[in-house]
Amino acid sequence: MRPRLQSTNLLLAATLTLGAAQAQALTELSDDSLSDVQGAGFAFALDNFSMRFAPESFIELTGAGVNGVGWQRGDARYYGLSMTNGAQPGGTDWYATLNGGSSACGGSSAYGNTFLACPLGNGNSLGAGVTPNQYGIGAMASIYDPYVLRVFDYEGYDFQGNYLDGSAGNEKPTILELIGPSQTEDWRWSFWGELEVDRVAGDPSAAIGAANCSSGGADCADFLQSQTIIHGKPTTADGKPAILRLMQTENTADNTLGITYQSALSGDFRFSVRQKDTGALADTLHNVPDFDDAEGMYFKNVDAFLPLGVLHYQALTLDAVRNGSGDATGDFVIELTRIPDIPEIYNNFYCGDVGNTGDCALNSDGSIASPNEDTRGYVRWGDFDSVNIATGAGLPSATATDNGIYFVNPSAATPVTNLGISRIEGMRIHHMKITTLGAN
Repeated sequence: MRPRLQSTNLLLAATLTLGAAQAQALTELSDDSLSDVQGAGFAFALDNFSMRFAPESFIELTGAGVNGVGWQRGDARYYGLSMTNGAQPGGTDWYATLNGGSSACGGSSAYGNTFLACPLGNGNSLGAGVTPNQYGIGAMASIYDPYVLRVFDYEGYDFQGNYLDGSAGNEKPTILELIGPSQTEDWRWSFWGELEVDRVAGDPSAAIGAANCSSGGADCADFLQSQTIIHGKPTTADGKPAILRLMQTENTADNTLGITYQSALSGDFRFSVRQKDTGALADTLHNVPDFDDAEGMYFKNVDAFLPLGVLHYQALTLDAVRNGSGDATGDFVIELTRIPDIPEIYNNFYCGDVGNTGDCALNSDGSIASPNEDTRGYVRWGDFDSVNIATGAGLPSATATDNGIYFVNPSAATPVTNLGISRIEGMRIHHMKITTLGAN
């Protein structure tokens, strides 16, 4: 793997309290000064930032054959992960950067993919006499809205229903957290993938350049290559940031590591599989594809918020699966722990109440009067601002290409097939447990 990381101006702003004196300006960080840090954490501002893996650099998930159950081995590879400029429509792709293909690709407003044609953005549309901002994301995190890494103490209920407010006997637990910005410039996140099925030891189909079996011929391989492009930002439309928190749980015998993650994303998405006819390398295993600039499945005006875990009574935990002798089997468990059956916690989970042992206040229709927005997730595909849900007025037509979910096939008589808009509201997860099978 050959990662390439570029930032022409990476600012590390540390807000520190050194002894009794307040640090009022950015200063050089030395080992001696860091040893005396008593402040609230580190702030990372990312200006003109990009991350680009080489087009053939990959992360691989290798499968294994399972005898007697009808399964075939599957292998997945994810290549060329990139985070690049999303302010300009123009850009390039992996094939062009590696194999000398056309250096430009552009969107078509007819398909609504102006910013989704090119997986790799650039800034060569800044105007005459202006030096291009090649690939960089102008304000991925500004100095006024940076990433913050800190240790912090929060009030809240524990797994036993005790409210931890910092008083004697109710000490607040310490949390390590990374908080993302609440507003960033739009940027592209992209990668191309390869799914291969039924490879066996010594099979020549695993060789670089093997043809796809769908085209016929000997020594072929069964695989599908695809590209994924997201143009947006890691925040919700109304500014909720992504937040990762690490802590020690108190509901297990070993007080294990607990994780909460507040996932936030807004923007547009395209998944596509069609490749251009680029000669001998077209649709061959492990070779960088040249994808069509318009084909694919589109998700426009996406807005998603999914809180996984709540401080301090629900966390994601990881554990090994063990046999009767206590030995690890190679499988593992990912669990979002169960919400404790305690009235105070239920009231907090649903309506944000603190110290209230009664029921959450309800509206006349039975809905919660003041729901806890921090625990209520949602996923919205399409812009609902102009839609009257009761009457359907304002819903996009079957041929609309600027909203919702649709397919594009440029060579078809009717190139756009629209599925409309959709949303899931009020997602709250009481308990989730995922156990792998046959990972060893």
